[in-house]
Amino acid sequence: MSSAMWIAIVILLALALRALYLRAWLGSSARIRVERRGWLTCEVRRRVGMERIPDHVSEFPAPREERIQVLRLFGLVLWHMEVSIALPNTACERLDAIAPQEFDRQFPSWLRLMKHAR
Repeated sequence: MSSAMWIAIVILLALALRALYLRAWLGSSARIRVERRGWLTCEVRRRVGMERIPDHVSEFPAPREERIQVLRLFGLVLWHMEVSIALPNTACERLDAIAPQEFDRQFPSWLRLMKHAR
Protein backbone atom coordinates (compact mmCIF):
# COMPACT_ATOMS: atom_id res chain seq x y z
CA MET A 1 0.00 0.00 0.00
CA SER A 2 1.12 3.50 -0.72
CA SER A 3 1.77 6.09 1.98
CA ALA A 4 -1.23 8.12 0.75
CA MET A 5 -3.46 5.09 1.38
CA TRP A 6 -2.10 4.71 4.94
CA ILE A 7 -2.65 8.40 5.62
CA ALA A 8 -6.25 8.12 4.39
CA ILE A 9 -6.84 5.07 6.61
CA VAL A 10 -5.40 6.84 9.67
CA ILE A 11 -7.57 9.92 9.02
CA LEU A 12 -10.71 7.81 8.60
CA LEU A 13 -9.89 5.86 11.76
CA ALA A 14 -9.36 9.10 13.72
CA LEU A 15 -12.69 10.49 12.47
CA ALA A 16 -14.49 7.27 13.37
CA LEU A 17 -12.99 7.26 16.88
CA ARG A 18 -13.94 10.93 17.35
CA ALA A 19 -17.52 10.18 16.23
CA LEU A 20 -17.78 7.29 18.73
CA TYR A 21 -16.38 9.43 21.54
CA LEU A 22 -18.79 12.31 20.82
CA ARG A 23 -21.73 9.91 20.58
CA ALA A 24 -20.94 8.52 24.05
CA TRP A 25 -20.26 11.98 25.51
CA LEU A 26 -23.50 13.44 24.15
CA GLY A 27 -25.42 10.35 25.23
CA SER A 28 -25.44 11.58 28.82
CA SER A 29 -27.31 14.74 27.80
CA ALA A 30 -30.95 15.28 26.83
CA ARG A 31 -32.03 16.93 23.59
CA ILE A 32 -34.30 19.91 24.29
CA ARG A 33 -34.52 21.52 20.83
CA VAL A 34 -33.88 20.41 17.26
CA GLU A 35 -34.00 22.11 13.86
CA ARG A 36 -33.53 20.26 10.58
CA ARG A 37 -32.49 21.74 7.25
CA GLY A 38 -32.07 18.98 4.70
CA TRP A 39 -29.15 16.81 5.74
CA LEU A 40 -28.06 19.19 8.50
CA THR A 41 -29.45 19.04 12.01
CA CYS A 42 -28.83 21.64 14.70
CA GLU A 43 -29.78 20.56 18.19
CA VAL A 44 -29.51 21.93 21.70
CA ARG A 45 -28.79 19.42 24.44
CA ARG A 46 -28.66 19.85 28.21
CA ARG A 47 -27.05 18.19 31.19
CA VAL A 48 -27.56 19.04 34.88
CA GLY A 49 -25.27 17.81 37.61
CA MET A 50 -22.48 18.41 40.06
CA GLU A 51 -19.34 19.66 38.36
CA ARG A 52 -15.82 19.66 39.74
CA ILE A 53 -14.47 23.19 39.70
CA PRO A 54 -10.82 24.25 40.08
CA ASP A 55 -9.35 23.76 43.56
CA HIS A 56 -8.44 27.45 43.88
CA VAL A 57 -12.18 28.27 43.64
CA SER A 58 -13.57 25.52 45.85
CA GLU A 59 -12.65 22.00 46.89
CA PHE A 60 -16.28 20.88 46.54
CA PRO A 61 -18.26 20.22 43.34
CA ALA A 62 -20.92 22.79 42.40
CA PRO A 63 -24.36 22.35 40.80
CA ARG A 64 -24.30 23.41 37.15
CA GLU A 65 -26.42 23.24 34.03
CA GLU A 66 -24.64 22.78 30.73
CA ARG A 67 -26.15 23.38 27.31
CA ILE A 68 -24.52 22.11 24.15
CA GLN A 69 -25.26 23.21 20.61
CA VAL A 70 -24.52 20.37 18.18
CA LEU A 71 -24.36 20.54 14.38
CA ARG A 72 -24.79 17.15 12.66
CA LEU A 73 -24.54 16.00 9.06
CA PHE A 74 -26.22 12.65 8.39
CA GLY A 75 -26.30 12.15 12.17
CA LEU A 76 -22.54 12.59 12.59
CA VAL A 77 -21.34 15.43 14.82
CA LEU A 78 -19.50 18.07 12.82
CA TRP A 79 -19.22 20.72 15.51
CA HIS A 80 -20.34 21.44 19.07
CA MET A 81 -20.16 24.33 21.53
CA GLU A 82 -20.86 24.24 25.27
CA VAL A 83 -22.01 26.85 27.77
CA SER A 84 -22.27 26.10 31.48
CA ILE A 85 -23.96 28.15 34.20
CA ALA A 86 -23.79 27.89 37.97
CA LEU A 87 -26.97 26.88 39.75
CA PRO A 88 -27.87 27.96 43.28
CA ASN A 89 -26.64 25.61 46.03
CA THR A 90 -30.27 24.77 46.85
CA ALA A 91 -30.42 22.99 43.48
CA CYS A 92 -28.22 20.17 44.83
CA GLU A 93 -31.22 18.56 46.50
CA ARG A 94 -33.29 18.37 43.32
CA LEU A 95 -30.92 18.05 40.34
CA ASP A 96 -33.13 15.45 38.62
CA ALA A 97 -36.23 17.65 38.99
CA ILE A 98 -34.86 20.89 37.49
CA ALA A 99 -36.92 21.69 34.40
CA PRO A 100 -35.19 23.13 31.31
CA GLN A 101 -37.37 26.27 31.58
CA GLU A 102 -36.24 27.07 35.12
CA PHE A 103 -32.87 28.65 34.25
CA ASP A 104 -33.45 29.08 30.50
CA ARG A 105 -33.11 32.89 30.58
CA GLN A 106 -29.54 32.67 31.92
CA PHE A 107 -28.34 31.12 28.63
CA PRO A 108 -27.66 32.98 25.38
CA SER A 109 -30.69 33.09 23.04
CA TRP A 110 -29.19 30.48 20.69
CA LEU A 111 -29.24 27.92 23.55
CA ARG A 112 -32.72 28.60 24.88
CA LEU A 113 -35.77 26.40 24.45
CA MET A 114 -37.39 28.98 22.22
CA LYS A 115 -34.61 30.20 19.90
CA HIS A 116 -35.60 33.88 19.83
CA ALA A 117 -37.00 34.17 23.37
CA ARG A 118 -35.84 37.26 25.24
